[in-house]
Amino acid sequence: MIVANLATYPPRRENLLPVVKAIAPQVDRLNVVLNQFDACLPELEEIPGVVQIRPDTDTKDVGKFYPNVQEAEYVFLIDDDLVYPPDFVPRTIREFKSLGEGKYFGGYHGSLYVRPDFSLKPKRFWRWLTYDERKVAGFRRRVQVHEAVGKPIVMDQIATNAAIIRGPDMPPYEFMADSQKFVDVRLARWNFERGIIPVLLPRPAGWIGQVRFEDTIYRSFTCRDLPHVAAEIMSYAFKVEGRGSTLNPRTEAADKSGKPDGEVPPVSHVRARRS
Repeated sequence: MIVANLATYPPRRENLLPVVKAIAPQVDRLNVVLNQFDACLPELEEIPGVVQIRPDTDTKDVGKFYPNVQEAEYVFLIDDDLVYPPDFVPRTIREFKSLGEGKYFGGYHGSLYVRPDFSLKPKRFWRWLTYDERKVAGFRRRVQVHEAVGKPIVMDQIATNAAIIRGPDMPPYEFMADSQKFVDVRLARWNFERGIIPVLLPRPAGWIGQVRFEDTIYRSFTCRDLPHVAAEIMSYAFKVEGRGSTLNPRTEAADKSGKPDGEVPPVSHVRARRS
């Protein structure tokens, strides 16, 4: 069974239906967790495979982990602010399978944490001099969903906005429950502790689109330097084996439709920056 999990709340309702209509035909079940809604949404009731879930409390982004989907073969974690192509699920499964044997968490938005390089240029020197691990959340190379990536790349962290994982590798809700607004970090820690490799999957530029909302977790939370989040990041950052390098897929399972040029540069060539 192929399952997708999505968590949303009222201000995002305007883009919810397009996301559901794009993903539902591609999966066996689409769980839509409705935070802060008083009732299920009538516009979703007639869409095959859609299961509306109203939790007792506001789970926020942790709602993606609220349904128990560990018996699924593949689980997709998606967001309500992206534009997913009609081949999102089959192509992602194909790319994921091509990684070969092993445990992986694949996705299209990834982060490599970086330490500032020493430089005599004033701004870079000051950044190097004042770097503090408590600010690590702001020092990373982000590869966003709209960017082209030519080969699978091992990352420190993969976002849960367009991602795939095997059902048995999904963390239980209890593990994720207190990670509201930093689920990507908590999931990265789960993956690291269990030997699940985070991989940035290949795709052409613009294959996934994005809808801009003013209220985003990044603006309200992620860009702040919070000690407990930084401590959790440091439990896995810089420690993922092969981070920043290409993970060679099996040639017999590789996508024959043509891959984009370009890939994430090796970690040693990535400059630290606030992002």
